[in-house]
Amino acid sequence: MKTRISASQLFSAIVLVPFGSAVLFYINPKAKQDAWLAILIYIIPAVILQLIYTSLWSKYPEDTLVTYMPKIWGKPIGYTLSIIYTIFFAYEAARVLRDFAELISIASMPKIPPYLTSLILMFAISYGLFNGIETFSRIMHVCLYLWIFFFISEWIFLYTTPEDLKFSNLEPILENGIIPIIKDSWKLITFPFGESVLFTMIFPLVVEKSKVKKTAVFAIILEGILLSLNTIMFLAVLGVDFASDSLFPLLQTLRTMHIGSVLDRLDIFIILIMTLVGFLKIGFFTYGAALGTSQLLKVKDTKYISVLFCILVTIVSLIIAKNYPQHIYIGQTITLTYIHLPLTVFVPIITLLVYKIKYIIQKKRTRL
Repeated sequence: MKTRISASQLFSAIVLVPFGSAVLFYINPKAKQDAWLAILIYIIPAVILQLIYTSLWSKYPEDTLVTYMPKIWGKPIGYTLSIIYTIFFAYEAARVLRDFAELISIASMPKIPPYLTSLILMFAISYGLFNGIETFSRIMHVCLYLWIFFFISEWIFLYTTPEDLKFSNLEPILENGIIPIIKDSWKLITFPFGESVLFTMIFPLVVEKSKVKKTAVFAIILEGILLSLNTIMFLAVLGVDFASDSLFPLLQTLRTMHIGSVLDRLDIFIILIMTLVGFLKIGFFTYGAALGTSQLLKVKDTKYISVLFCILVTIVSLIIAKNYPQHIYIGQTITLTYIHLPLTVFVPIITLLVYKIKYIIQKKRTRL
C-alpha cells in the first residue's frame, strides 16, 4: 500500500517541523528588540523560497528531491547532491535530538544523562517510523491544534501574572532603520524557514496534489506569525539581554508564570507538548534520510532503513559537540552558514535555473 497523507496534515507538518525547535530559542539576536519584526519581514523571502520548492516538485510530481536531482543535473552531479541532502536530513535529526535531550535534562530531569533521554526518544521514534510516516502525520495534525491552544494559554497566563509582560522592552522600534535589520537577519531564511526543504521529500505523498503549493505558502505564513509572537513574548518578559544570553529563553519565560498554587510550574506541561513536537520533527527528518537512502538504493520498503538511521542519528547526536553551548555555537555559526544556506537556498534556486535553461534549449531544438 502506497504511503499517502492529506493536505491538512502537510500544512500542520510544515508549520510545526521548523517551529518545533525554533520556538526554544531567541532566534536572530543580532536584531535585538526588532527580532520579532525581522521574522515578519523574512516571511516574504520564505514564501518565495517555498514557491521555488513547489515549482521544482511540480515538474516531477511523482519524484522527491532525491530522485529529481539526477534528472535535472545529470547522474554525476545529481546523485552527489541527492546523497548530500540525505546526509543533511540525518544530521538535522541529530541536532534536534540533541536540543530536546538537553532541554529535558535541564528543565525536568537533571539527574538523567542526555544520552539516556536520546536513546528513549529514538527507540519510540524508530517504532513509529517502522509503522509508517502516516502515523506521524496524523499526530502532527492534532499537535498543531494542541500547540495553538497552549500558545494562547501562555499569553493569557503571562498577562494575568502581575508585572510579567513589559512591552516597553520592545522599544525603541527601528532605532537604526529597517536596512540593518534586513542585513543582520539573513540567517532566518536558512533557519527556521529553510528547513521546509525537507518537505520536497513529502510532496509526492500528498493525495490532493493541486493543494500542495497553496498549503505550503499558507503554512509558512502561519509559522512566521507564530514565531514573531513567540519572540515578542521573550522580549516582553525577559528583555533583550536576558533573552539573548539564555540557553532556553522559552523555559525561562514559562517559569515566570504563577497562576495560584494549583497551576504553578505550568512550564512542565508546555515542555511535554514541546517534546512531543520535537519527537515528531526528529521523526520527519529521520524519515527524509531513510526515504532518500531507499530511493538511491532502489529499495521499496523504508522500515528497516528507518531503524538503522535512528541508531545512526542517536550516535551522531552524542558526538557532534562536547557540550550544549558548543552545540549551539556550531549550529548558529557553522551549520547555518555553510550547510543550511547552500542546501536550502542556493542549490534549489540554481537547480530551478538549470531546469529552465535545459527546457528552453530543448524547446528550441524541437522547433528546429
